[in-house]
Amino acid sequence: MAGSNSWLPTREQDFVDLCEKWMAGLSDSAQITAFGWNQAEVEGVKTRIDGFLTARSAYRTDNSTQNRMLKDDAGNAAKNAMKDFARYNIRFNRLMTGEQKLYYGVRTADPVPTPTPKPTTFPEAEPDTSVIRQVTIHFWDSGTKKRGKPHGVHGAEIRWAILDHAPASVKELANSDFDTATPFTLVFDESQRGGRLYFCLRWETSTNLKGPDGEIYSAVIP
Repeated sequence: MAGSNSWLPTREQDFVDLCEKWMAGLSDSAQITAFGWNQAEVEGVKTRIDGFLTARSAYRTDNSTQNRMLKDDAGNAAKNAMKDFARYNIRFNRLMTGEQKLYYGVRTADPVPTPTPKPTTFPEAEPDTSVIRQVTIHFWDSGTKKRGKPHGVHGAEIRWAILDHAPASVKELANSDFDTATPFTLVFDESQRGGRLYFCLRWETSTNLKGPDGEIYSAVIP
């Protein structure tokens, strides 16, 4: 099977210990029934494991090059069989508890992901008006002063409007854009040059949890 061997021990003695646990578990008929395992598949992986344990015992008696190669080949065959069996019969087996899976060396991920909390900080920003008909907004987290966004945040919502007066509230910023990384650039028409742009940012997670509004900034459209 494709995939990683990372859950299998790399130290040979540890792998031998795990193989012996597998042999004991796979020889328990009550367990096979309780976990819904196919008897033929159980016997297949047992044969591979037993082949490795037998070859290793022979190598410990006579550590010749030939016996070492037989042991290594049998070990690889056992690992492949155990990987396949774990993938199809253990890892996603709802009849087994996490502790029962761990007996076979198989660790499973927490099925309930840790929720991303609502942002508690807000973006600070600085407008750049060096390019004609553009306002580029550089933003960073108020909690760290680092350019970018805090952990767990997907990006920043930028609310903005061109107004003749300073807004009394963020609600007057009728336009909304979103950016996942600083900076963000607004492009305007020639007719909008000289107008006063007001804008405000807030962090937002991938689950649409929004943080507090930051300061309302302003810039003259160049």
